[in-house]
Amino acid sequence: MATSLTFTSAAFAKATQFSSSTSASTLIDVVTVDATYTRRVYGIHLLSKDTTAQTITVSIHNGTSAFDIYTLGVTGTTTGVSFDIFGNINGDGIFNKQKDANGTPYFNLPAGWKIQMSYTTALVSPEVINIILFGETYA
Repeated sequence: MATSLTFTSAAFAKATQFSSSTSASTLIDVVTVDATYTRRVYGIHLLSKDTTAQTITVSIHNGTSAFDIYTLGVTGTTTGVSFDIFGNINGDGIFNKQKDANGTPYFNLPAGWKIQMSYTTALVSPEVINIILFGETYA
């Protein structure tokens, strides 16, 4: 095992959309497994354009099992309500504990792990929930 992380010059961003074609109460990958590289996650943002209040569950999957980290109540609106999932007070306990040399918080997502989310109430077109996750890949 390496004693330090080496930036691979591979920044990544992942956009996921929950819509009427996705299933409520089903964990959906917002960042998929990378079997080779650890990823450093710098941010997760959610925008809901759903008229119904939702409960969003954020989970970490270690390659074998999913573990719910926290839930977030999202109010219903057609104009859109946004949340900083990464910096939310509920996510602070896991996502903001490590900081780089510049003081920027991050979460190390080990190789073989992924982040998943689910929502509680079925979406009806044109309702959507958009999630953006970004970070860097390390060897």
